[in-house]
Amino acid sequence: MRIAHRLATAVTTTFFAILLPVNCSSKAQDAPPMRWTSVGSSEGPITIRGTPYVAETAGADWSIRRASVDTTDITRFEVRAGDVWGEDRSSGENKERSELDGYKRRYEYGSDVWGAYSFLIEPGAEYQSDWTAISQMHGSKIRPFHIHFKAGRLIIYSEASGSRSGPETSIRYNQMLSRNEWHHVVFHLREGSTNGQLEIWLDGKKAVDFSGMIGAPGNQAYWKYGIYRGYGPITTPLAIQFANMEVGKSELVARVATPLPVK
Repeated sequence: MRIAHRLATAVTTTFFAILLPVNCSSKAQDAPPMRWTSVGSSEGPITIRGTPYVAETAGADWSIRRASVDTTDITRFEVRAGDVWGEDRSSGENKERSELDGYKRRYEYGSDVWGAYSFLIEPGAEYQSDWTAISQMHGSKIRPFHIHFKAGRLIIYSEASGSRSGPETSIRYNQMLSRNEWHHVVFHLREGSTNGQLEIWLDGKKAVDFSGMIGAPGNQAYWKYGIYRGYGPITTPLAIQFANMEVGKSELVARVATPLPVK
């Protein structure tokens, strides 16, 4: 009887473990179990706080998941070795990604664009890649700024139109970042040559305060976030949760001191 009881307990424990996301953070496990809906293979737009996004993933069940609770606005991204988006495979590019692409909503050169969100990098093995973008202001000509996670560090780059060989890229922030806890970001971008500006606050403190040439004339910027990494395959899986994603022209400086609560 004792052997049978132990076997039943082991089977039950394994069953519930399968239901949990890979690399799910311990803080998430301490809270009531999160219910997720997979959107990893969605072909239609996914609207989050008024912005339509299109999924760019390998189409796996774990690629992108949205919280199934109406009062919770959390999106979870995961990339495992070999998770190649179809268009990257067709072009022969050696990249892996699970991203939401907001190209359907674009911002003209010179516009003031604001964003606010929270993110949590789930615990896991030490992570190393040539590069891993976890959010980026992309564009029709240039990426005005992009945020990376590499070797435990959060790195923020800006780009400005340069020579014919490509844009001029500068590192604006490079610091260690803790995993398994929520971090809060607010950003303000204005592409321009003499009046360009990039401000980014991290956890209530100004991380980037740049004024000068940023972006490119005629650029139409749009927001993307998730996981985009290269050059693979990278054996280490990576999972990130984003909450309360807001992007638009409305000023969001109040979010610096009072970010929306993550529920």
